[in-house]
Formats: sequence, C-alpha cells, structure tokens
Amino acid sequence: MIVGLGNPGSKYSDTRHNIGYKVVENLAYKRKLNFNKVSTKYLLAKGKVNNFEFSLLLPLTYMNLSGEAVKEFYSKYNFLLSEMLVVCDDINLSVGKIRLRSKGSHGGHNGLLSIIEALQSTNFPRLRIGIGNNFEKEKQAEYVLSSFNEEEKPFINESIEKATLICDTFLEGGIKAALETYSKIQSVKKSNPTNKGVIK
Repeated sequence: MIVGLGNPGSKYSDTRHNIGYKVVENLAYKRKLNFNKVSTKYLLAKGKVNNFEFSLLLPLTYMNLSGEAVKEFYSKYNFLLSEMLVVCDDINLSVGKIRLRSKGSHGGHNGLLSIIEALQSTNFPRLRIGIGNNFEKEKQAEYVLSSFNEEEKPFINESIEKATLICDTFLEGGIKAALETYSKIQSVKKSNPTNKGVIK
C-alpha cells in the first residue's frame, strides 16, 4: 500500500505540506483509479498489479494525526509494514529533491511521527520530497501551509512525476525495485522540468 500525507480540503490542496497527497493522487490518475470515502479517517483507492490487490490511502485526519488513519487501516488488513510506502514533504531537502529510505526516524515530520507512534515502529519505507526551508524563525507552520512560487513549480512538478514513477515501481516489486528506480533517477543528469501543471 501507499500512503500520501497531507491535509484534506481545497484550502490546502496546493500547499507545500500536501506534496504527498499530490504524488498519490497522480499515481491514482495514471492507474485510472478513484478514491472513495470508506472511513471518516481516510480516502481509499484500490487496484491490482500482477494479480495482487494494492491500496492507495489519503488520510482525512489532518497531518498531525495521520497515524490514526494508518492504524485504522492497518488494524483492518494487518499487512507487513515493509509493504507500506509513506510519501511526504521534507523541509530538510531542497525544493524538488527526492529521498527514498526503507526505514528511519520521523526527521521532525509530524505526520511521520504520528504514524510511528501509532504503529510503534519505524520499519516502513518512506519517500520524501523536498519543499525547501526558506522561512524565518518560528514561521515553519506558515511556510509548509504556503504555496510554491512560480520559480519552484516546474521543479516540484518534475519531482511529482519522478516520485510517482518510484511509487508505481514499489507497487510492482516492493522496496527493492523502488530503490533501484530511485537510484537510476538520481544518476540521470537533471533534465528540463516537465511542468505538467500538477501544481497550478
């Protein structure tokens, strides 16, 4: 399964904090899947790959309580945590930079922290997308809830496409295959931004 972190509602749709939502929404679009509200805590889309069913989840609990949505889903389906990829933003990475890890700490991200506390484990893959950290002291909350500027949009849209490819590979072959795709993407010389209008 793949979880995209963010805040629900159009008010937050194009904010930096919702980049995880954007990637998973883009993946669902490419796979021609629709999200349904099957719980008060999350939206869910289901599909099949190689005759195996997979799930895409968007929490409706707001970022700081993401763990509640994931725990409810986990309690219902009881899957291996290594089979869950969490996609989120990261202020410690420059805008558009991508980082994939098979496990690790929350790194100061409240959504990841909530999931780690809810599941009592850090042993799940996470894909982080950089949103930069160009904010004044004590202005982090305002920054992550702001929109990308015009100069940043082409780079963040390109990173959404790359992250979507990594997620798609994860569905096909798990974290090992995803890490191979990630490695290839990292080694390719930076190309021109696609600017496909994911962030408007």
